[in-house]
Amino acid sequence: MRKNELEKLRALNATPTMIKALQEPGTKRYYGGKINEEKYHLAARCQQLGGYLKVSICTKKDISKKVYTPKWDIFINYEGDEYITRERQQDGSYKWRKAYGYNLENYNWYNKDWDEYVYMNPDGSSQIQKILGTIKKGFWGMCEWQEGCKKRNEDKKIKKLTDQWDKDMQPIKDPPKGFENWWHHNAFDGSNYIYYASSKSTEGYCTSCIGMVKLPGKPTHNEEGRCPVCKKKVTYISRAKKTQYIWTYAHDASCIQRYKNGLVQRDFEVRRRDYKDAIRINKSDYTIHEYRRTIITEKGCGTYIYVDYRRRGMRWAEDSEAWVGKHYETMYKKNFGQIFRKYNTAYPIAVKHGYKAAGLRYFLSQEHRYPAIEMTYKAGLYSLAKDMVNDSWMRLDEILDNKASGGLAKVLKIDNARMKRLKNMNGNIEMLIWLQREKQMNTILRDCDIKTLTEADISPRDLERSKIGKYLTIEKICNYLNKQAELRSSIKGHALKTAIWRDWEDYVNMMEKMKMDCSKELLLKPKDISAAHNELVAKISLMDQKKEISAKKRRFANAQKLLESGELRKYEYDNGTYCIVAPRSIDDIYREGITLKHCIHTCDIYFQRINIRETYLLFLRRSVKPDTPWYTVEIEPGGNIRQKKSVLNEAYKDLDDAMPFLQEWQHWIKKNLSEEDKKLAEMSDKARREGYKKLREEKKIIWHGSLQGTLLADALESDFMEVI
Repeated sequence: MRKNELEKLRALNATPTMIKALQEPGTKRYYGGKINEEKYHLAARCQQLGGYLKVSICTKKDISKKVYTPKWDIFINYEGDEYITRERQQDGSYKWRKAYGYNLENYNWYNKDWDEYVYMNPDGSSQIQKILGTIKKGFWGMCEWQEGCKKRNEDKKIKKLTDQWDKDMQPIKDPPKGFENWWHHNAFDGSNYIYYASSKSTEGYCTSCIGMVKLPGKPTHNEEGRCPVCKKKVTYISRAKKTQYIWTYAHDASCIQRYKNGLVQRDFEVRRRDYKDAIRINKSDYTIHEYRRTIITEKGCGTYIYVDYRRRGMRWAEDSEAWVGKHYETMYKKNFGQIFRKYNTAYPIAVKHGYKAAGLRYFLSQEHRYPAIEMTYKAGLYSLAKDMVNDSWMRLDEILDNKASGGLAKVLKIDNARMKRLKNMNGNIEMLIWLQREKQMNTILRDCDIKTLTEADISPRDLERSKIGKYLTIEKICNYLNKQAELRSSIKGHALKTAIWRDWEDYVNMMEKMKMDCSKELLLKPKDISAAHNELVAKISLMDQKKEISAKKRRFANAQKLLESGELRKYEYDNGTYCIVAPRSIDDIYREGITLKHCIHTCDIYFQRINIRETYLLFLRRSVKPDTPWYTVEIEPGGNIRQKKSVLNEAYKDLDDAMPFLQEWQHWIKKNLSEEDKKLAEMSDKARREGYKKLREEKKIIWHGSLQGTLLADALESDFMEVI
């Protein structure tokens, strides 16, 4: 609508009839504590002018001030399905608005102050109804048409989108023939069951096989196992205990199909209901809902979701804000050979070699941005390629040279010889970075050293920033890391070497703090880095807590005197594998508590018990490492063990091997008890029983660790070991 043409149309000022209507009293009504005596607030008139319907509205406030010019002029192009409003300002100027008629002023519709609100003569009201084809007349008929106009215009815009979307969806055919049967059997991993009638049953219904199978033994209700036929993880369910149906959680199942000159990934949400029918036969019902389609062509990727679009019914709509991220899915792969035959991508190779993390859209987006991914997969560098798919754009932009020509080696910023080494090592992206740095430095690193550095999660930048690299060569660093890892052979995995490296870095930093000579390899490379690290932590902590330790010695003078006297050394024992060591002072107890990160040095109760000779603290250690804290043992004078705690106040599986030694030690103590020890043992036994009783009365529980929520008395009693 051209505003300059609209302004030329004849003005429709207030008529005498309109003025009179606005002065007309209304029926007295009570609203919000007010008596309203005015019948109308606005008065309107209309006229068909030059192909437009013009509706002019005057206010009661303006009329009372003898201003007869309309406050609003609403221009309606009923053939062109458009409208606009001209609003008069206080200074006489005008501004243009698109609001509905009833939104032109701030008006409380739920507590209105006038009977009718808007006056319009009957002829004008009927004219609006006739021209606009509305159900209502007058002002409200105009508002009805405005609402319809907005919806019609929205529908036109939406139709342009939906028509294109429908066109995009048209080439998509039914899922592959074997897809339905496949997801019935494979989409519910983690939610499969074998139902059996009773403990005497020899066969059961497997939800993965979707049929009866022979039971491998006598299962129990809710026991986990594997189906003897399909080998899937299952949970055994007794029909005697679970007779109702079971719904699985929603699972994802995806398939890929050809789409014109590209591909489409279709994502489904599937659920299964397991039950017994009327004749008590096991059955499984399935539901499936397709919720996402991702179309991949040479032009790019587009994602569509099945939604109630603009409240106009369920349909496929483009998700323009869809995040190109990783989707963990169960993918149908039986048609890969067919659909990827003519499509240039390494995705089938990636899936074949165990790639499961990301959806097709994410994979292809990464592959499109970095063509080296396809080249790397086809070159057999599967670990490297997988890392490249999963890595961030920022880092890949730094690692790769996308603009390089002349082969994969140049793209990877290495040479052919180094690429051959990378392949032999089954190298990942961290190994590639080390080979790149090797080339920059014009040197040769041992392949085993590159593997070690990668396993320890040490990058070239990490080594440059580390103080260890100032004192030792890469070869010496790697040899030491491997030797330390051998000391902890019971613990496997790359995380071990990472932990060793972090302990080592922390240890060197503490060495410098303590002004130790880091140039001496004997100090720099201790026999056991973990023990040396913990010992140095304890030393520094003891220095920081010197005042606190001195206060403890004064407060618990009897305990300090007992420890210094060496009397507790009578409890020391060594069988060649394990040994019991007695502390020589409160300092030793502090060192033990700090190293093992438990509470013996912070809780006064243990010092109080030593002070009155109710219990003693002793150290359980391995004979080959008598100075390395392992377990702290609280014993009664008679040899009863109250507690056995290691790091973070926990007991671990390694204690099981030492239990025969502890029993052997207790038996040895019993044979060597003095009369005084026996008397102290009786008092200690009485104190322990009274303590357990009090704890139960107070209902004290454990708030941290593996025993969180357990009654403290129960935990202490379960840890108690009586001399036999």
